[in-house]
Amino acid sequence: MMPSLGELRRDLIIPKPGATTAPVVPWAPGALSALGAAVAVIGAFDGVHRGHRALIDAAVADARARGMRAVAVTFDPDPDTVVAPRPAPKLTAAADRLALLAASGVDAVLVIPFTRALARLDHAAFFTDVLLACCDVRAVHVGSDFRLGRGGASTVAVMRGWCAERGIELFGHELLRSGDEVVSASNIRAHLAAGELDAASCELGRRYLLRGTVVHGRGEGAGMGFPTANIAYDPALQVPAEGVYGGIALVGGVAWPTAVNVGVPPMFAHNAASAALEANLIGFSGDIYGDAISIAFVRRLRGLVKFSTRDELVRTVLDDIDSVKRELGEDGVVLDDLGGR
Repeated sequence: MMPSLGELRRDLIIPKPGATTAPVVPWAPGALSALGAAVAVIGAFDGVHRGHRALIDAAVADARARGMRAVAVTFDPDPDTVVAPRPAPKLTAAADRLALLAASGVDAVLVIPFTRALARLDHAAFFTDVLLACCDVRAVHVGSDFRLGRGGASTVAVMRGWCAERGIELFGHELLRSGDEVVSASNIRAHLAAGELDAASCELGRRYLLRGTVVHGRGEGAGMGFPTANIAYDPALQVPAEGVYGGIALVGGVAWPTAVNVGVPPMFAHNAASAALEANLIGFSGDIYGDAISIAFVRRLRGLVKFSTRDELVRTVLDDIDSVKRELGEDGVVLDDLGGR
């Protein structure tokens, strides 16, 4: 059956009803001066995974112990997209990353525009001209691998020494581990690229989510007994390995059990209208072209197969849909306070 409402909200990145979320504040001189003394936790926070949340929890606990406010400091765009020759695919769109940070227990989220000029700043210039110009920071929490400046020259040890001379405590936290593996965005991407949903979900702390828009495709699914929504998505986002998955689709405030195909089906590779992501929303009927859609991936059913005949394709896809029905049911779950998200 479908997950609980709490799980659906977690996986689809939807705040709980009545939950308090922190304001998201663009950087400007003095933008957070009204907060007073604060503890900052700094990172790119792609995915806002379990490791990030452990770091944030430590910063919030420190702030409460000091009687101060906690501020999550992040960057937009992700620094990797500015400085890396080949940026890694992202685990969250910027809006979801900021929403997760705002719901993490901090008192404010500070968003610093990341540019090549900012990337060239060393730790002294970053703290003096950027962070402290915006907020009265008394303590800083970062991961042990955090770096600043050209080539990452400013290490945690270097930053700690500079901060100590100015009465600021800086803590470099060891990275959270899951079994023998560090919980990191890089490892989560690798698990998704290999179709290892359980490992990715474990490190994320929720099912992996991909958002997009329903567009026109081949138009053949309905004639074969399984109409599909063809989904256009941001190519900068990580996509699970090619294959067929069971998942949950959110459209117009309703979550539907869904069979998802990732990758162009080999039988239709010649068709330019073939989508690389398409979903059969079980129990749904209606026109959703142009609508926003979100897919939470639950389980990988199989890899892509080049079928010999159309009938073999139809039988296999209907079996996939039956498998999803057995696991997630055949009915949508109304989340009517979500509007059109």
